[in-house]
Amino acid sequence: MKMKDFNISMTQYNRGDIITGTIVMIGDKEVVVALGGLKEGVFPKVELDPAFKIGDAILVMVTGEIDDKGCLVLNHAGVNKAVQDKEKLKDLKVGSELSFKVNNINNSGLLGEFMGYRVFLPFSQCTPQDFMNRDSLVNREVSSIVIELDNIKKSIVCSTKLLSNTQLEPVEVGEVIKGTVIKIEDKYAIVLLKNGSKAKLSINDASYEHVSSLKDILEENKEYEFKILDCNTDYSRISVGLKQLKEDPRFALFNELNLDDVVEGEVVKILPVGAVIKLDNGFSALAITRENSDRANVVTHHIYKLKSRVKGRISYINRETHKINLITHEKKEH
Repeated sequence: MKMKDFNISMTQYNRGDIITGTIVMIGDKEVVVALGGLKEGVFPKVELDPAFKIGDAILVMVTGEIDDKGCLVLNHAGVNKAVQDKEKLKDLKVGSELSFKVNNINNSGLLGEFMGYRVFLPFSQCTPQDFMNRDSLVNREVSSIVIELDNIKKSIVCSTKLLSNTQLEPVEVGEVIKGTVIKIEDKYAIVLLKNGSKAKLSINDASYEHVSSLKDILEENKEYEFKILDCNTDYSRISVGLKQLKEDPRFALFNELNLDDVVEGEVVKILPVGAVIKLDNGFSALAITRENSDRANVVTHHIYKLKSRVKGRISYINRETHKINLITHEKKEH
């Protein structure tokens, strides 16, 4: 074999390549096409227009597969769409409309491809309908809007939510709404609410009990009920809570406290007005400096030291605001 012929025979074809071949045989089920590089390919006869005959040039697309005879498996029926897609690829940019095939699904979103580009549709960018029906989207074409494009890495991030013209249903502070957790970090989680909005759940709003990581109490892709704690006018920033759906177990303990009860705790903060004391029952109390000294203009740190243990009686209690004042130093009677 001459070196020239050897080089031709080594011509490589990649998946998605659109090439011109020559029809060399039309069988009962398959059409055989001669390709450059001493290679042959086949595609189903049902894709061939009856107007074609042996010897005609024909456009085909490489699928990347090889049949049991060693021939490249080609596609002719989808060539026109592929050519149109290649034209779209030239003008592809952020904001472009894109239709891609979903190949797989993971914990974060849908994975697919478009003309050699890897496409990722995050769950956070799905419409509520797409998210709820995500499993049925595998092996289907999905229309979307490009929100990130990397031509070097050949990657695209897209959104179906931006393509949707549906208005988000309004939500109100205090409302209870269902939502699906789509991302979990140690200190926060992202939730896709039923109205299509994204919301953030802070670890402080997840449980009345101590939680070191939200991953210990939540599961991705699982639906929960949440309470709307805060939201702006366009619903682009929403905060939700889990623990707010339950009564704080400390409330019952607080209601058992009464004036003149003697309690103990640790000084955790020194303020000009007084000392903040973390009581053994979990509540915080304020010991006002001027109420705990006979001397005028005394400063707080002359009476209290950080991390010191103190005992006092409750001099003020507000069951609505959960405020407590303590007397730890009884004034002398004059």
